[in-house]
Amino acid sequence: MNVKKKNKLNFQTLTIIALFSVMGVLAGYFFGKLLKHTPQFTQHIDVLAWWDLLILPFSFLLVLAIHEAGHLLGGFSRGMRFLLYIVGPFQLSQTQSGIRFNWIFNLGTFGGLAAATPDPNKPLRPQFLNLIAGGPIASILLTIICFFALFFVDGRLFAHLAMLGFMSLFIFIVTAIPSKMAGMMSDGKQFLEVIGGGDAVLVRQKFSTLIAQSMAGIRPRDWDADWLEPATQNSTTDPMRLVATRQLALLAAQDRADFSTADKHADWLAENYQDYPLGFRQSLTIELCLYALKRDNVNAAKIWLAQSKGGVVDKSRRYLAEAELAFIEANKPAALGKHMEACNQLKNSMDPGVAQLTKERLDILMAKLAGKPNNNH
Repeated sequence: MNVKKKNKLNFQTLTIIALFSVMGVLAGYFFGKLLKHTPQFTQHIDVLAWWDLLILPFSFLLVLAIHEAGHLLGGFSRGMRFLLYIVGPFQLSQTQSGIRFNWIFNLGTFGGLAAATPDPNKPLRPQFLNLIAGGPIASILLTIICFFALFFVDGRLFAHLAMLGFMSLFIFIVTAIPSKMAGMMSDGKQFLEVIGGGDAVLVRQKFSTLIAQSMAGIRPRDWDADWLEPATQNSTTDPMRLVATRQLALLAAQDRADFSTADKHADWLAENYQDYPLGFRQSLTIELCLYALKRDNVNAAKIWLAQSKGGVVDKSRRYLAEAELAFIEANKPAALGKHMEACNQLKNSMDPGVAQLTKERLDILMAKLAGKPNNNH
């Protein structure tokens, strides 16, 4: 990296840090002025009754919703496309049949998550930066608005706005400070990683390209093999991203019937799957279950299926695994029922490329259930 480019990156980094600092100072200024000119501050809080506490969880969900919406709006401003939005138990996801709503009850995903796919025809770095920064910016703006509004209200509304502002400020601080928790980088750490350029942006680009190809309906065996290099060469130091790319490589090798390569990826994932955060880990363990079934390892399949309860999982893949396992155990009625559920969920799959693998295996299973010979397994 030449000196001129390095200086530019340093300037951009300092600019963003300065912007966040200014926003934090503004939030503190409004709150300080509020305390100074509102000596009856505690009286406003004292008006709360016990049942007001029931509102707090919904206030926190609102704070999370605005934070995650900020991420999406930041990405949309650069041309990214909606993929996933999770706030507490509520999930919206992009599927083949449009945006779908699901309930999700898992502590690993109970916070929030927003995901968008980049436009491959536009520079990727600005898209990633806007997507990442959008969340903390939305949180600090909500904090400033809440604290400013306190000058004009009192009573119960004052108390709830004050708590909303505090919660939003807390979310801003937690996400803006560069850190890593439960295998996931904070927004601040991700931002510094991307703005620093180098391998971090390249790995994100490769991973995003694979996801975009699959979202476009390209099945794993036809993904660009050059983009799978991070999964096989360990070129990223982020364990979570490495697990995610290895999972994609497993799907691609399996779809190409390259089982020697797929076995290596499956073995590696079996040793490192816990590097993936709980709540999303289930999407990986269900793939290990399906691969074990593909290799006729029923005991391993049962273990991985037990690890796959809850979380963000493609329902058609889960029902496929349950249907194949029921068939192996000679429970034909259960196999038929799970097969039907898997077929019904195919249209709701978030990943059209992988959905082709699901349909193919469902067709093979139906042929077996119907007693027809099939040589594809």
